[in-house]
Amino acid sequence: MKKGTEIIIKAPAKVNLWLEVIGRRPDGYHDIISVMQALELSDEVKITLTGGGIEVACDSGEVPDGESNIAFRAAKAIIAEAGYDGGVRVEIAKKSPVAAGLGGGSSDAAAVLKGLNILLNLDLPDERLREIGAGIGADVPFFLSWPAALAEGAGERLSRLEPFSEIWFVLLKPAFGVSTAWVYSQLNLGLTKHSDNTKLFQFKEGADAFLIASCLKNDLERVTVVRYPEIEVLKKRLVKGGALGALMSGSGPTVFGIFRTEAAAKAAAASLTDTGCRLIVTRSIPSWPAPVLRAPCVGDT
Repeated sequence: MKKGTEIIIKAPAKVNLWLEVIGRRPDGYHDIISVMQALELSDEVKITLTGGGIEVACDSGEVPDGESNIAFRAAKAIIAEAGYDGGVRVEIAKKSPVAAGLGGGSSDAAAVLKGLNILLNLDLPDERLREIGAGIGADVPFFLSWPAALAEGAGERLSRLEPFSEIWFVLLKPAFGVSTAWVYSQLNLGLTKHSDNTKLFQFKEGADAFLIASCLKNDLERVTVVRYPEIEVLKKRLVKGGALGALMSGSGPTVFGIFRTEAAAKAAAASLTDTGCRLIVTRSIPSWPAPVLRAPCVGDT
């Protein structure tokens, strides 16, 4: 496509409804079993073909521009795959909290891979995009798969889960961030209790908020709560506010509560404005948002 052609892709956040750590791998990653669900809460990623070089800019001061941004690595990887000798500009409008356990950066990177696959007419299959994504970050392949998925290995082995019934979430993101690397480094696998994985079979097509709330699990929560006990306090506040269940997502520190209806979620959110957290009401999505492709302005070449 011509210089100036752009594509806009929504980059949804995610929550981990189940996260079990099985063991440490020789490559430094950990083997996990995780159920991930994409959310309506999304960043917006605009990708434009340019004459040369890679530019990445984000409207959030919490996120670096340029080479330090994971989206830069994604652009570099797929440009190398394509043998493309032009350039690309990536602009990220940040809506998801940063360093929150919601996969926002990984989703932005996946959006770049998706977008450049279209803009450069590569027609790479999803499987190849996930292989490239796995070299960028452990959560990236999920955002190149299905909105509800079972992740295994380091997160690169994905199985489709049929859409659940619509679930509403209240997210509470404390003012502090948590390093994923630090959380995994502090995890004592000898103390990790492997639960009855028959509960995993409850994450099935049409599973509703009640059923999913009864199956929540996160091995990493135990580590993060020791350093930040307020996470446990936030979980209790969510349940008191009417949540069917509450859990920390990923390595944290975001805590989410599960609700059947938008009204119930908004009522709970109204009771939690004193927590000092960033407060977000959102819901699960059954499919990825469609990209928007725009031709260059007249006169561009």
